[in-house]
Amino acid sequence: MFNLFKNRGWEAIIADDLVANTLLLVSLANGALMGAVGIAIQAATGLFNAVDTGGISTTVYVFILGFFVGLAITSILMSLVGSGVNSVIVLFAEAPAEFQQNYPELSNKMREVWSTIYPGSV
Repeated sequence: MFNLFKNRGWEAIIADDLVANTLLLVSLANGALMGAVGIAIQAATGLFNAVDTGGISTTVYVFILGFFVGLAITSILMSLVGSGVNSVIVLFAEAPAEFQQNYPELSNKMREVWSTIYPGSV
């Protein structure tokens, strides 16, 4: 697969890898949001008051628990999105003529944006 990108002059696309960074940021933000939701639930219900947290504040314990649960679930879902984006890029590199033939409007839009970001690559 790397040879395909190298033959097309798309090595910079592999190096950028902005999609993975964006999806990681979304996962971290959602983890923080779930940590905050955990704190709100704890404050409203006192659900974890009876739990021995080993000397850690109950609020910190609940935030960490919510953060990791939110991070894990979102990371799994975002890996599906990342795989879809990678598939589209590989298929666009592998068979641009078929993409143009079957989906001309989407192909034209992708070519336009692609040539704006990576001039001379399409």
